[in-house]
Amino acid sequence: MTIHDSNVREKLLQLGSQKRYNFTAEYARCGYKVTYRHGLDRDKLAPTIMFKNVKINNNLVTDHLWFNYTKGFAELGKLVVGIHYARE
Repeated sequence: MTIHDSNVREKLLQLGSQKRYNFTAEYARCGYKVTYRHGLDRDKLAPTIMFKNVKINNNLVTDHLWFNYTKGFAELGKLVVGIHYARE
C-alpha cells in the first residue's frame, strides 16, 4: 500500500475507536485551526500538529493525520521534521 492509494484512510476508519493501537509516524509540522465560539465576537486559534506516514506494525494506515497540540504532545519536547515517533 502506498500513500497514493485512494483507500488508505479507509484502513484507519476500519480500526475503529474501541481498541488502542501503537502508531509510528513522521513529524511534519505544526499549524493552527479556527475554533468557532458561538455568540462571541472573535473566534479562537487552536494549535495543531501534523504527522505523516502513519503506520501500525510497519503497515501504512494513512498518509497524514492532524491532531490538537495537547499537553501530551508538548511533553515530547522539541520535535524534528522527518524524525519518526511512536505513540499509543
